Amino acid sequence: MKKKCLCLLSALLIVFSLAACGSDTETADKEKSDFDSFMTVQKNMEQIKDAEFKVNMETAIPSRDGDYNMTVSGTAKEIKKAKDDIQMEMKYKMNMAGTDMSGTMYMKDKALYTEFMGQKVKTDTSNEMGAMMKVDTDELLSITEEMISDLKVSRDGEDTVYNFTMDPTKAMDYMAKNVSGAEGITDADGKLTFDKANISVTADKNDMAKKIDVDFSLKAKLDEETVAMKFKTTVEFVSINTDLTIDFPDFEGYQEMTV
Repeated sequence: MKKKCLCLLSALLIVFSLAACGSDTETADKEKSDFDSFMTVQKNMEQIKDAEFKVNMETAIPSRDGDYNMTVSGTAKEIKKAKDDIQMEMKYKMNMAGTDMSGTMYMKDKALYTEFMGQKVKTDTSNEMGAMMKVDTDELLSITEEMISDLKVSRDGEDTVYNFTMDPTKAMDYMAKNVSGAEGITDADGKLTFDKANISVTADKNDMAKKIDVDFSLKAKLDEETVAMKFKTTVEFVSINTDLTIDFPDFEGYQEMTV
């Protein structure tokens, strides 16, 4: 059970915390529409080399025995050495179905180190668990115009807020493209479907993202039962490109885990 909890924790935290690392898009030289302005924000995120940010997540899975809830909150530092070389430290508070699973997570040299519930675990990101955690950070916020509808732009002081809904079918394609290891889930004969995929991005006066809010609801077919899940997450940047450093422990005593 603990191994499954660790897998879930690791996959969720890695996928959404790596939203800090940017996108890879191109913007035409023409008078900007609302979507063109949003594309500029995406383009600017390519310039993020290091960032400190706050993460908050809420997940609700209704069941016959009551809702199965998980909440995660924490702060993280992330340094992008190269496309496939990410260093990270995340200190988090986590409650899963009433159980405290708070801890610390590190990523260094393509390995994930997690300490929680009195355990120290090392996961090689070349195995199956690692595949679920590998996110193409150059593409993570590559939202194309055909993916979205109902784009609304508003001002909040000097900030610009982009609110939009992602087409549920496009959201599934997006997950398969951008989250390595998710292809098998998204192609599993419609076993996973999105009902709602709402995204809000707040950008500062320099068109750099300050906050990303995601509100998803989806259904998963498990054996004969269909399970509805609700997922909300917020990534709020504290600093960007300030030459962050991470004080890693020596990682002695971490036990290798195979998944």
